[in-house]
Formats: sequence, C-alpha cells, structure tokens
Amino acid sequence: MWVVLLLTLAVFCILVNLGFWQLSRSEQKAAIEQLLQVREQAPAIKIDELHAVEFEYLTGAKVSADLTPLEGRYLLLDNQVFQGKVGYLAYQLMTSRSGLKVFLERGFVPAKAQRDQLPDVVWINEPIYVVARLYQRSVNPLSDRLYMETASPHRVQNLNIEQIGQIWEENIEPYVLQPMSSDWPYPQPWQPVPLSAKKHLGYAVQWFSMASVLLILGGWVAYRLLISREKI
Repeated sequence: MWVVLLLTLAVFCILVNLGFWQLSRSEQKAAIEQLLQVREQAPAIKIDELHAVEFEYLTGAKVSADLTPLEGRYLLLDNQVFQGKVGYLAYQLMTSRSGLKVFLERGFVPAKAQRDQLPDVVWINEPIYVVARLYQRSVNPLSDRLYMETASPHRVQNLNIEQIGQIWEENIEPYVLQPMSSDWPYPQPWQPVPLSAKKHLGYAVQWFSMASVLLILGGWVAYRLLISREKI
C-alpha cells in the first residue's frame, strides 16, 4: 500500500509541475502576443538604425530598408508546409545602405513532383525599398546542421544563419526580413509564436486534470487495499 501511495504521489507531483510549467509558458506567450500587436501598429524603424534600439526580442519589429541584392546568394529552406502544400521558403541575401547583410524572405514556393528538381523562383535583381517585419527562426539544438547542397539556389534543411555566414564568409544579421506588401509575388507564412497562449493554457488544464484523476484513483486503490488488510 505504501509503495502505491508513494508512486501515486511522485507521479502526481510531476503532473502538477508540468501543469504549472504550461501556465508559465502561457503567461510568456500572452506577453509576446501583446508585444506583437503593439509592434504591428508601430511605425517602421530604419534598419540601419535598428542597433540603436534595445530589443531583447526582435520578432515582429517593423523596419524600412533600401536593399541591394547580392548575386548568387539564394537559399531554399526544405520541408515547409503552407495551406496543405509541401515546398520551400525562399530567401536571398541583401545588403543595406550601411552594409548590413540580411536575409530577405521571398516567400513560399511549392515543391515539384521530382525531388531532384528545384522550383523556379523569380529572384530580386535590382535595388528595392521594403517595409518589413523581422523574425528569428528557432534552431533545433539536436538537429541544426545545414546540409547545404551545392546546386544554386542552395537547398538547406535548417536556416542556421551563423553557419551560412561562415560558409559564405559573410557577416549576416541574425534575423530575416519578411516584406509587408500586398502585391508580393509569393505567399508568406507568418507564425511568430508556434504555440499560442491558449494552447499552453489548454495543456495546463490537461495536466491538472490528469493529476486530479490520478489522485482520485490512487486514493480509491489505497482505500481498497486498506479494507482488504482489515478483513485479513
């Protein structure tokens, strides 16, 4: 009986801790979502002046920039899904007036039927003025290798900007620009927060519910064991 009670208590504590962790994540995500809403309405900052603004969290910041494309610096990020279609996110390296090297998102491009055939992308080949929002793609520490292919545009499995900069011998800013333009030629997925605050709250409710059920079940089992021992 004591073994059952101890195991039940241990698992109960784990479930409760997971629930509180999800609650804390929900609060963090709610703060981020509120920040993104504020930034959506804020005026754009010139990208060359971005360093003067102290941003701990860059995603969602709105910037304006005069950009010049760098020839041959093209990427296709593999294994992307948009509206049920499998394809790539296309990026090209640009330089600002002050010499900042930044990735500009061209957008989502559906994959071709054959894996060895890369999609045709219309790359920017002239200077362009854009108003864009920044975002930083999270890197999976367990799988952050580029696996960059030699063909141009380069197909990669992860957008590890630091590694790309080392290969290209370029000092690239650690974020991506997504243009905010109604007539942009390619669709642009925007999911700055992978899991919303509501999702985390729902997970917290699930963990707490499981903890409650376990506590009731453990109490019932302990009661039955106690009754059995008294009969003996």
